[in-house]
Amino acid sequence: MNYELISLLFFIICFFGFYLAYLYGRNTRMFRWSEYCAIIILPILCVIFLAFYINIQILNLFVISAFLGFCLEFIIGLTYHKTLNKRLWKYKKFSIKGYTSLLSLPLWGIAGVLFWLMSKLLNL
Repeated sequence: MNYELISLLFFIICFFGFYLAYLYGRNTRMFRWSEYCAIIILPILCVIFLAFYINIQILNLFVISAFLGFCLEFIIGLTYHKTLNKRLWKYKKFSIKGYTSLLSLPLWGIAGVLFWLMSKLLNL
């Protein structure tokens, strides 16, 4: 399997999606569903394509890394708030006690697939 080419294409598509979302919403200061969808749609389509092209286990990786990243973000936010009495970040939409948001789940899944592709690229 040519992981170099696949990884490069996945990185380009992900960052292109993020850049398009930036261009689309750079003048707004509030949450919009259209911007959120613009951020995640291209990377998620790539994950689905990779799942069928490489291995269906990539979907498992996506779900597991989404859940673990979500939990990690919650634990770090809660721990920081309880120890220093300050919040690292605030979430308003679909917030879980202000420490994380359900909207971050697909982003953590995309990050997990990106890290997996980087490890394949570096032969780790």
